[in-house]
Amino acid sequence: MLLEDRPPDTSTTFVDSISGEVVLQIASDENGVLMLAYRLYDESGELVAESVLKRPDFGLAVHAQCGDLLLSVPADLGGSLQYRLHASNGTLLTYSDGARTKIYPHLRMESVGRARPLPR
Repeated sequence: MLLEDRPPDTSTTFVDSISGEVVLQIASDENGVLMLAYRLYDESGELVAESVLKRPDFGLAVHAQCGDLLLSVPADLGGSLQYRLHASNGTLLTYSDGARTKIYPHLRMESVGRARPLPR
């Protein structure tokens, strides 16, 4: 998923359809500034990292203890986001290497005109 050229005041949200938990949100504020929120689990369902909706740390890479890349934010807006998103029970929801994306049955994606905060 490319990060640049997102319309202002929009978001794409990745949701575990079983629990309703938001695991990744990519949004832009009213000025078109990119923001990112995530709650990343590994394949055993262990919480590895989380962040509230904010400007992303460009060049960020989050790995599970087993070495799996869970989230990679490119060093600049022209790059592609890479992710491997698991539910809190460890079920693989989706992954993308930046070029190809695989979506599994328990992922729901929402695209809305307004960014919604991650529930606590």
